[in-house]
Amino acid sequence: MINAQKHEKAYINPYLGGIGLGMVLFFTFFVAGKGLGASGALTRMFTFTLNLMSPTYVAGHDYLYKYVSSSNHVLYHWLTFMLVGVVIGSLVAGFRQKRMKVEMLKGPGTTKNRRIMTAFAGGILVAFGARLAGGCTSGLALTGAATLGAAGWVFFLSVFTAGLAVAYIIRREWL
Repeated sequence: MINAQKHEKAYINPYLGGIGLGMVLFFTFFVAGKGLGASGALTRMFTFTLNLMSPTYVAGHDYLYKYVSSSNHVLYHWLTFMLVGVVIGSLVAGFRQKRMKVEMLKGPGTTKNRRIMTAFAGGILVAFGARLAGGCTSGLALTGAATLGAAGWVFFLSVFTAGLAVAYIIRREWL
């Protein structure tokens, strides 16, 4: 177990967590014939919401229109159900282990507003990168690398390289 403060329960060993994630990925391939992924579900949810607000915009946008033009509902897709299950499962686990709390983690070298802005900007960049690359870290890196796909390995290594570079650049905010 990883060391925790006296009032907190310890987290699972990361090696056991990795083995568990690998088993979940294998089980997903075995049962559904597909791997894990989340960015496709988020794209479908975004398209659904945008179509409620502005159907003419979605109809005029080829990339978005392909999601609403099929015979099935835009949200009726295995990725959407998987993402909803992940959210519900994480909430149940968080409440059961009494780990649910609202807090702002930041280093002494930054302000709360700057932390919120950098987190928001980073989230936008990651979301854009996930759609540009054809998948997110769970879909492209884990599933792609598990199937020995070249794109999965390139993405996986690129994410780690970029993460190290950005961590070096913004380290002064956390130290």
